[in-house]
Amino acid sequence: MDTNTVKLPLHIRLLAIAAVLFAIILVSDPVASVAQAQSEPPVGAELVIFDGAAGPYTVLVAQSPSRPVVGSVRIVVAPVDTATGEPVQNALVRIFATPPGEGERQYTPGLNSPTNRSLYFGQLELDSAGAWTIDVEIDAPQGRALAITQMTIHERARSGRDTQIVGTAVFLLVSLAFVGGGTWLWWSSKQARSRRAAIRQSGGKPRQNVG
Repeated sequence: MDTNTVKLPLHIRLLAIAAVLFAIILVSDPVASVAQAQSEPPVGAELVIFDGAAGPYTVLVAQSPSRPVVGSVRIVVAPVDTATGEPVQNALVRIFATPPGEGERQYTPGLNSPTNRSLYFGQLELDSAGAWTIDVEIDAPQGRALAITQMTIHERARSGRDTQIVGTAVFLLVSLAFVGGGTWLWWSSKQARSRRAAIRQSGGKPRQNVG
C-alpha cells in the first residue's frame, strides 16, 4: 500500500544502533563494579585483599590503588598478635607477587616507619595484566606465618588522545547515520509525492498491494 510513512533502510538503522551502543560502551567503565572489602583499609591503602588468620597472627593485606594497572602497586600489611590483640611491631615482612602465566616472580620487603611500627609498606612493579598471587611472609617472635591472596592487575587505559580520536570517530559515525537516514527519508517522500501527483493527473487511482 502506498503510504506517506517510509521506514529507514535496515542497514542505516543497524548502523545507527551500533554507533550508539559503541558510544555507550566507550564512556562506561567495564570494570566499574569492584567488590567491596569488608574491612577498612589501613593508612596508605585503598582496598583490602586479605583479612584473616595466618599462623599466630590476624593479618590485613591491602593494596593501592583499588584498581591497579600494569606498573607500580603499593602493598600495606598490618599483622596483629591474635592471642593478645596487639599490633606486631618490628617484624620481618617479605612480599612476593607471582604472575598468572610465565614471568618473573616479584619481591619487595615490607618496611615500617618510625612513626608507625605496626604497618609494613612494600612497592611492587607488576608488568602484566591478570590475577597475580600475593604471598606475605611474616617472621616475628610470635612465630612465622604466610598469608596468600590474589590481586587483579588491569591493562592500562587508552591515552587521552586515543580516547579523543575514538570519540570523534563515533560522533562522525552517528552523524553520518542520521544524515544518511534523513536524506533517504527525504528522497523517498519526494518519490512518493511525485507518484501520487502523476496518478492524480492521469485521473487514475493508487494501486493497492495484493497480499
